[in-house]
Amino acid sequence: MITFKVGILGAGHIAGEVAECLNKLSGFSPYAVASRDEASATAFAVAHQIEKSYSSYDELIADPDVELIYIATVNSNHAELAKKCIEAGKPCLVEKPFSYNLNTAREVLDLAREKHVFCGEALWTRYMPLTQAFHKLVADNVIGTVRHVSATIGFDLHEVERITDPNLGGGALLDLGIYPLSMVLWIMQAMPKNFSPSITKWNSGVDAMDSIQLNFPQGRTASVFITMTYKSDNSLTVYGTSGRIEVDDVICPTKVTFRSLNGEPVQVMERPEKQESGYEFEFMSARDAIITDKIETPEHDHNSILRMANLMEAIRLSGGILLPLPGEPTPDDLKQRFTKVSGNDPAPSAPASPKANA
Repeated sequence: MITFKVGILGAGHIAGEVAECLNKLSGFSPYAVASRDEASATAFAVAHQIEKSYSSYDELIADPDVELIYIATVNSNHAELAKKCIEAGKPCLVEKPFSYNLNTAREVLDLAREKHVFCGEALWTRYMPLTQAFHKLVADNVIGTVRHVSATIGFDLHEVERITDPNLGGGALLDLGIYPLSMVLWIMQAMPKNFSPSITKWNSGVDAMDSIQLNFPQGRTASVFITMTYKSDNSLTVYGTSGRIEVDDVICPTKVTFRSLNGEPVQVMERPEKQESGYEFEFMSARDAIITDKIETPEHDHNSILRMANLMEAIRLSGGILLPLPGEPTPDDLKQRFTKVSGNDPAPSAPASPKANA
């Protein structure tokens, strides 16, 4: 089998997990790493058996042997680096969130379409076999018509700089909320008609806790709770007219249980034994897309990425949280945004009675 050479931008924790996954994944090689700190790049390369290390992102992007680039840096420069990759003709997978706002996400994907270069979001849950099987249960109407989705996610991350610093695109919503909210949109197959968030801010100005009620067509609803201040059960439950489906871990599920209306388990599905870390599936999907000349994956296409960016931005802005970063909306943009309902279009949806707790 021909080895697919992957370059990694960033030398942090996630980059390390990705490198270890690639070392175990047949047909892939963590070939190069880049960090703005030369010592970090060198140490990372040694620790993860990586052939080349670079002290600048541009050097790695220019390496002719790199076939796919994984962007594992802070949220604030995902879009900038993705555009550099695309301009250089390099396919890229961007660590979630794809970007910190809708404008910059759109710029990247418009460029990918113009240059016909693969670009995807590394939202690993969308690619995992267990979540794919879970989604098929919902799509096959085993619980009848979906009426409500309830989800919680929380970790104690209040001392992690990339989460608390608005200059890095921080906040609980962008870092954690993308997991349950993406699942909700996937289940509902629609954007919400409106939503009502209650947001608690951290002293740095980012969101620390978000409690969001979402209203969908046909009277369907969802409630999502997100926090960066403590560990929660990280569960998701889909309630239907004929039963419910429980997901035990909304980030990296290990078990999915289908229960009848009376609560009896009807079917239990568990994570496949062959699964390593879970990152492998997004890489295999990206490679398939690249070698067949596609610019997106079927599991998480560009419209899906934009809808997620749209929803998270609309929630964030409804709580008055503007990031000190390029591409943020102007006051006039905000006025237009919150008087428009967009249905399934990736453009922003209007909030219903937004609330924010300072």
